[in-house]
Amino acid sequence: MSVTSRGLTVPALAAALALLLATACGGDGDGERPAGRLTDPRTVPTATPWADRPEPIILEPGALTPISETGTGDTGVNGEVGDEVTPVTPFQVTVEDAVNRRDSPTTESGIVGTVNAGDEETVIGQVRGEVVEGGNDIWYQLEDGSFVYSGAVTKAEE
Repeated sequence: MSVTSRGLTVPALAAALALLLATACGGDGDGERPAGRLTDPRTVPTATPWADRPEPIILEPGALTPISETGTGDTGVNGEVGDEVTPVTPFQVTVEDAVNRRDSPTTESGIVGTVNAGDEETVIGQVRGEVVEGGNDIWYQLEDGSFVYSGAVTKAEE
């Protein structure tokens, strides 16, 4: 390729790009411009989303149950976690070191007692609550209604 042909290629490519850009930006030269200015939204034509406006749906207070994202440990008012307790076939747990019993499945809730080393307690349910360690958000509900973090207990030998 000679220097002369390379010298003509660059201007031709630049002209083609300029023509393409002018066409893409509406520079087709027919003189018509769309109605409206983007700085004044009242002059821009818009479409209505529906022919007839729908009737609003009014829910009774408490009709919706809030949900929490899995594993977030989000707690609601008074430290309550949004998920419901899932009943389980009862089983025994024990601890090596004393752990707190809590009134809801979060370390922010009140302590209602202690499970001491060697004690056995009966688990009747489980629920997702606060993540305490390693992404684990499972808490066990005991017979008395209190909660213990599942990572702090082990299943008792039968």
